[in-house]
Amino acid sequence: MSAHLSHRAMRALEAAIRHGSLAGAAGELRVTPTALSHAIKTLEGQLGLTLLIRSPRGVSATAEGQHLAERLSGAFAEIDLAVAELKTRSGRLTLAVTPAFASLWLAPRLARLAADLPDLDVQIEPSYAPVDLKRAPQIDLAIRYGPAQEGDEVLVEDEFGAFATPALRDKALAGRSVDLLSPSWRMPIGAAPTWADLSQQTGASLKIAQDRVFEDEQYAVQCALAGQGVLLGSPYLLSLLVERNLLVPVGPAARLKGPAYRIAGREEALQSSKVRKFLSWLRPHFQP
Repeated sequence: MSAHLSHRAMRALEAAIRHGSLAGAAGELRVTPTALSHAIKTLEGQLGLTLLIRSPRGVSATAEGQHLAERLSGAFAEIDLAVAELKTRSGRLTLAVTPAFASLWLAPRLARLAADLPDLDVQIEPSYAPVDLKRAPQIDLAIRYGPAQEGDEVLVEDEFGAFATPALRDKALAGRSVDLLSPSWRMPIGAAPTWADLSQQTGASLKIAQDRVFEDEQYAVQCALAGQGVLLGSPYLLSLLVERNLLVPVGPAARLKGPAYRIAGREEALQSSKVRKFLSWLRPHFQP
């Protein structure tokens, strides 16, 4: 019978029991909770057993479900390890990064990366959710944002300043009212930088028409590029836009310190040739 059981359904069961939640398991496996629930019900039907107890507060395993999940967890760990070991030998490099880092910093430099490292095939996995590298063997390297964790390498300590289009910069410095643009952080980063912090640090003040907060940092940047306000932003993420004079600093050059960009990866991945090549290419971009 096992030859006819769905590998995807068994993955779904193991993840649901481990998370105690269909939503959590669905997020990890990148499917909808409905699809995940259907897969588990199909597996239960094939085995003729109830494996999962569903309630409004979440899910829990029956004795049979727990027994199967424990066996599956060990088996999947072995499969994932074998796949990860094979992947380290290939030229494909899969990076887990925040969406803002992917779109504002990495994507505009992919052509240069391809020219500098033509044997490297870079795949980007953007997500705000923290990546469990032990359970995500497809990820070779993660560039995380927030407080450093044990074993992580700090790529750079981020900074924040005020940025706007040249025309809006002149308007703001002339004392005219402008909107302030800032992101609301969708990941745990510790103490989030604010306009009040920046004003206290630099001694500068702007005449504010409206304080606008965006759920996604990329939306705030697009509004700044459209001349709709002064952005509280990172000079690292905005570096190409500043080089092209699309955005310029507003007011004093002092910067507000922010969280860190950190490099994390499994030991075997960090020792692979492709990861070492990529990091040798990446690090100089963030050095003074």
